Amino acid sequence: MKIKTHHPEETAHVRSLRKPMTGCSVWPAQRCPAFTVRTVGLVCGSGCWFCRYANFHLREQTPLEVGICCWPEVQSD
Repeated sequence: MKIKTHHPEETAHVRSLRKPMTGCSVWPAQRCPAFTVRTVGLVCGSGCWFCRYANFHLREQTPLEVGICCWPEVQSD
């Protein structure tokens, strides 16, 4: 029996998205064409965790590991 393995860049957690996943779960390392960097509180990155349209509850005591895409509604700045 042959086991299929995936290259890490092919997993759902790190792939580039073709369009915003509005209302769907997003992972920190995902990125899409609507990416707009947060300007306050985080160092610059290129994944959803750093996107102004992703809701990872960053203002709460415990942020989420998996967030929600809220494009085109800006979550924080």
